[in-house]
Amino acid sequence: MKSLLAINGNDPNALMNSTLYDADAAMYDLAEAVDESNKDAARILLQEALKFFDFGSTKTIVRVNRLCCCGLEDIQTVGAAKPYAFIIQRGSVENVAKADAAISAVEAENGIENGSIALIPTIETIASLEKVADIIAASPRIKAVMLNASGLLSDMGVADTGDSDQLVYARTKIAMACRAAGIDAIDTPFRDVKDAEGLKNDAAKARSLGFTAKLALNGNQVPVINGIA
Repeated sequence: MKSLLAINGNDPNALMNSTLYDADAAMYDLAEAVDESNKDAARILLQEALKFFDFGSTKTIVRVNRLCCCGLEDIQTVGAAKPYAFIIQRGSVENVAKADAAISAVEAENGIENGSIALIPTIETIASLEKVADIIAASPRIKAVMLNASGLLSDMGVADTGDSDQLVYARTKIAMACRAAGIDAIDTPFRDVKDAEGLKNDAAKARSLGFTAKLALNGNQVPVINGIA
């Protein structure tokens, strides 16, 4: 897996067109992309889309809300459609255990083979970064780890300058932990969607530090990410 394309989980047109950009995976966001009044409708829409639309070879990954809010409801509803993986926010050993248990229950309820649905925790706090190896070891479902640089820098109390040097330690630590575990390391998105050269440089930097994949914010970013050796 090299590229993930972020898709609004409550946009029917975006769901239908999410395989058009040749991304290795589509990340359907039920969290920030969906306002509170539409959470229930979004998870039902996504469940139906995943059940009945042919996504071909594109991996279907769902970013759920925080588990302390309605993330477990997201897993219960959308899990019935057997996505490839769930991305959970604020990765921790405790959150991984909760998500793992919720997914196991969904698999059992829907006749899905146990362990079929993967987990991808997000590293976005100082505590999660320092314990990334423990988080990976918390569940055999974990197939990748994702870096959220904005969240991490906010937790550190520093401004996000856009300078990749701010992320060298975090990227290196995550990439090494993922490499040791034999799983993918997914890099934080490049926010300026109009700056193709900046994206290319940022993706190449992450790749040089050991990252295997990167999140794209729109379809135009996907070929740039896929082109990084």
